[in-house]
Amino acid sequence: MKAIRVKLYQNMVNYRKSTSFQLKETYPLPSPSTVIGMVHNLCGFTEYNEMDISIQGKYHSKVNDLYTRYEFSNSIVDDRKKRCKICFTINGPGSRKCKECGGQDLEYIWIPRGFLVKRIIAPGIKKYDNLYKKDVIINEENKKYFKENYVSVVEGPSTVELLTDVELLLHIVPKDQSIVKKIEKAFLYPVEYPSLGRREDLALIEEVKIVEVYEEKLEDYINIPNDYSVYIPVELLENKDAVIKKELGTAGTRYKLNKNYVLVNQGTKRHPKVFRKWNKVDVIYGSRIQVLDGAKVKLDEDKNIVFAL
Repeated sequence: MKAIRVKLYQNMVNYRKSTSFQLKETYPLPSPSTVIGMVHNLCGFTEYNEMDISIQGKYHSKVNDLYTRYEFSNSIVDDRKKRCKICFTINGPGSRKCKECGGQDLEYIWIPRGFLVKRIIAPGIKKYDNLYKKDVIINEENKKYFKENYVSVVEGPSTVELLTDVELLLHIVPKDQSIVKKIEKAFLYPVEYPSLGRREDLALIEEVKIVEVYEEKLEDYINIPNDYSVYIPVELLENKDAVIKKELGTAGTRYKLNKNYVLVNQGTKRHPKVFRKWNKVDVIYGSRIQVLDGAKVKLDEDKNIVFAL
């Protein structure tokens, strides 16, 4: 069976854990779904092509960085007040008369959180008055218009966890072997600068090679080279085909990683609510890996172990 072996480098990157929000935490290596997504994007695939992925690599350190977070809401009204129709002073929602002039002719208004955009967000949108509005006061007359045409956006600072100086060794093993050449070409001549992780996490591709992958029963043990860490299928460790050399009693971290998904309708035909149901792979993340003699493992033609997920 043929596979595409890719070596790449990334300066700073976040492979986000989907359950992290206030601090966007990162996995130590990209998940299979992240790599599969990059492959499909570079190749221009519009339908899922089944493939197995082997992921090895290392990073130098972790740092935290600030970024601007945008929160979107279809509900544009948030803070309800009362406004005096005489002097236009804004009063509390329970006011019966104006605190400034004492008038009793008050109307309900709503002050949105953040700013309003015309159902689109893009760099430089704040330059366009017809798309972007700030400090808007909504009353009964214009409430319907703003609700139908705008969404509320709140921006603020947040923190993201980044890996630095990442080296990755990937093996991409498509089930349909006829697309091997297409995947190789997509990495050799990408239509856009390749990224892995977030859109801005650019990847410097150092090697792309089609290799033969075969299964072999080892006559001697093999250590994972270059101090690389690996996502290992749990079965390999449970069958004692591989071991992690322990330090201070630690023997790796267990993850359930996303690989691919199917769309599931949790609603009705008339009112569909479609969600992604993820298929997950059970792995151990560890370093200082030793695959023992007698183990049946997949190797490429250069004796690199392929931990297909």
